[in-house]
Amino acid sequence: MPEAPPTRDHRQREAVFAAATAVTSLSRLFRGWVPGGGQDGRQGGAVGWQPLPHPVPGYTSVDGLPVPVVAVRRHSATAQLQVLRDQPASSESRDGPRDPARHLIPAASFNPHPQRGLSIGGEQFRYNTLANSVSCRVCGKDDLGFGFVSVVIPVDGSEHGLAPDRSLCETCAEGQARVAR
Repeated sequence: MPEAPPTRDHRQREAVFAAATAVTSLSRLFRGWVPGGGQDGRQGGAVGWQPLPHPVPGYTSVDGLPVPVVAVRRHSATAQLQVLRDQPASSESRDGPRDPARHLIPAASFNPHPQRGLSIGGEQFRYNTLANSVSCRVCGKDDLGFGFVSVVIPVDGSEHGLAPDRSLCETCAEGQARVAR
C-alpha cells in the first residue's frame, strides 16, 4: 500500500525535530571547544572507552554523504564514538570477509537509524546521542551517551507550549511509555 503524503503537522514536527537536532549538534560542538582539566569532574564518571549496552546502527557523514555505521563504544571525556563500517565486497579476501573497519567520530555527527521514537503523555521523544552534561529527568543518571530527547510537540494537537528540555535514559523512557499506554 502506498504511503500517504505527509500532513502539515507531520512536516512541522519534522522541521522542529531537525532544528532541535541542529541546535543540539552545535551546542555539543561548542562544549567540545571548552578546554577541560583533563579529568572528568563528576563523581563516578567513567573514564576511557566504554562499550555500549547494545550496538546502535546509524549514519555519519563523509564528504557530505551519509555513511552507514554501527556505534559500539563511546568515550565520554572526548565525546567520541567508535563505529564499525563495513568494507565493500571487493575488499574480501579468498579466506572470507575481513573485519569491519573501525573509525572514531564525534558523537554529535552520529544519527541513529532507524529512528526510534516514543510517545509519553502526549509528548514525542526521539532516540539520539546525548551530551555528557545531560541527565535523565526521572532517575538523574548522567553521562548516558544515548537516550530519548523530547521534541516538545504534543501529539494530541493541543497548544504548543515551551516545555523544558527533557531527556530520558532508555530504561526510564521505555518504562514511562509502558505506563502511558
